Amino acid sequence: MSLLKTFAQGQHYASLWPRHSIVAALPEATVVPAVAFAARWMPALAVVNFLVQFNWQGAAMIPQAIVTSLFLLSIPLQGWYWLGKRAHSQLPPRLHQWYLELMAKLALQPQHKATYLALVIALNKALRELPPEQH
Repeated sequence: MSLLKTFAQGQHYASLWPRHSIVAALPEATVVPAVAFAARWMPALAVVNFLVQFNWQGAAMIPQAIVTSLFLLSIPLQGWYWLGKRAHSQLPPRLHQWYLELMAKLALQPQHKATYLALVIALNKALRELPPEQH
């Protein structure tokens, strides 16, 4: 999978991730909001970082200012990359069992290779259609 496609998959996976207490124990519950925060604020912070370093340290420190600003700009990309890779990772046994239970309750055919993306899609459908005690 290409790098740009992985970033796009990460953004798609993050947009599908439910903000619900049922998934609070999974790492995505903290990664998705952190990446959204970084995507919103890191570009502005990178510009401020560059301007402050240039103003205080002068033209001699432009390379360091550029590097630190580029690092700040890369933080959301790192998150989207991780989410894109995670979306296509195979589920561990406990989550795979939960995925199969959700698919049975929804009366849908489970995918042969259950991934985190498939789990999120099934979970969103279950949250919309099933009563709360059946999640």
